[in-house]
This record gives sequence, C-alpha cells and structure tokens, in this order.
Amino acid sequence: MFVLSRKGAVQKATWDALERGQVVEAKCSGTNKGGLEMEVAGHKAFMPAGQVAIHHLPDLDIMIGQKMACEVIELDRRANRIVLSRKKVLYAEREAAKEEMLETLNAGDTFDATITSVQPYGAFADIGGIEGLIHKSEMTWERDIDPSKFVKIGDIVKIQILDIDLTNEQPKIAFGMKQLIEDPFVSSMATIEVGETVTGTVTRLADFGAFVDLGSGTEGLVHISELADHRIKSPKDVVKEQQVITVKVLSVDPATRRIALSLKQAVGNYDSEDAPLREEDNAMRKLREKFGNGPLKGGIG
Repeated sequence: MFVLSRKGAVQKATWDALERGQVVEAKCSGTNKGGLEMEVAGHKAFMPAGQVAIHHLPDLDIMIGQKMACEVIELDRRANRIVLSRKKVLYAEREAAKEEMLETLNAGDTFDATITSVQPYGAFADIGGIEGLIHKSEMTWERDIDPSKFVKIGDIVKIQILDIDLTNEQPKIAFGMKQLIEDPFVSSMATIEVGETVTGTVTRLADFGAFVDLGSGTEGLVHISELADHRIKSPKDVVKEQQVITVKVLSVDPATRRIALSLKQAVGNYDSEDAPLREEDNAMRKLREKFGNGPLKGGIG
C-alpha cells in the first residue's frame, strides 16, 4: 500500500500508519449493491457508489481490477472498517487543474468537452477540470430545441468558449457548439431571392403572423397583414401548423436573420401597390351581394 501526500509525494505505509484524510492507492476487487469492494494493504475496504466519481457512474463494473487514488474518509480499526472516496481526490485534482487552466483560457478557444449534465435550458460540459454551460440556443442553429435530443451525459462534443466571467467566486464560462458548424441560414440565403415564390411548412402561429420553415433550418415570417387580402382576427383563420403553403419572398435581412414572406401576394398575384384598401373590399362585397355582379350605377338627381 502507498500513502500519497497532497503534494504528490509517495510514501510506503503500513496498516498502522493509516489515518483519516490520507490519500492511498487502492484496488477495486468487485462491486456490490452499494458501491465498490476495495483492497488496501491486505485489508478490505468499501467505497460508496456516490464516492466513485464526480458525476453519477451508471456501470460500476468498469472499475473492477483498477487501481486508483482514494481518500480515507472513515477508519475504524477495531471494526476493521475502511471507507474510501475517489470523488474527493478527483475534486482536488480538478480544482488544481482549474486554477492552472483558467489563466490560459480565452474567448474563442476551442476544445473537446465531455457532457456532464443535461437540463431543459442547456447542457454542462467539462474541458478538463473546468465546467461551462452550453445554453440550448448555442447548441444548434435551430430554434427552441430540446437539449436531451442533441446530447447525452458522456458525449464528447466540440465547443468554443464564448464568454469567461471571473467577477464571482465561482467562474462562469459560456460554451457554444453551433459556432463550429455552418449556419444554414447563410448558405440558404444564396438560394432565396426576393420576389420569388417558394413552398414551406407552417411551424408555429403567433398573434402577429405565421412562421414558415423553408427548409435547411431556414425560417421566415408571414406577417398577419400578408396572410390574406382582407382583414383577419387571427392567423389561424387562414393557416394552421404543419400546413404546406406557397409564399412570396418580400425581403431577406442577413443582419437580423429575418425573411419576410407573403401568402396573399403569392395567391393573389398582385403587387402591394395595386392591392385595394380593406375597407373598400368589404363595402364592395356587401354591394355586390345586394345588387349582383353587374356594373354598379348610381348618382344623384
């Protein structure tokens, strides 16, 4: 058995020299319901499952036969009981590596990162002792995604450091994934021309209009005023989600990543300058319902 000091020196030790808080090299001989069965200097020891790794380890069998540095967290010689923690050693190593690494990190650096936790708002990833957040908006160019459908714990992903905040005691580091892949909006802009008609799928409705997927992750908006040639109360009066429609491209703005579309101009086939006023449309419709479709005559006298 070896006893490892905090500074990394290795000293030969005996059973009688063991103390709580020491870091020793132990070997995993098996597993049980609660954790790992360990061997230290010819004595049996135990490591709870929660002390094996920093994050949950679903399969403890992979540790069998491995030698590892562990801290003695409980010691009862009379009961011949030793409880070990690998997690505390990993934390200490991680903190030492973190301080060293933080001094060299810069926004824009890229790393291979290991996903350590997945949350509804994003995923946490480790780059060798330093953990950062990949917000779901920085995972992909798609909008409003479910992080669990893109990554899972243990995945190795390419990340770019977006921001480093050292103003608090605990550093906050923002990671991004989408920055390292091509933006489909930029590539698709070359194929979308103002004035042309395109086919897309309505993805969602809002009070102010309908969003339409044009393919390759590119989305445009049909404002409520461009859905029909008459006044409507809600976009759902004209379209519904997952409906395939043909629209006219009114404008493409790379700076704001916005594409303005029109349904009424694609269907009605007229320019906006020639469109009749809505008030006149309603009035004319009532008159024709009353007098028919012939020429309307009138006058005074």
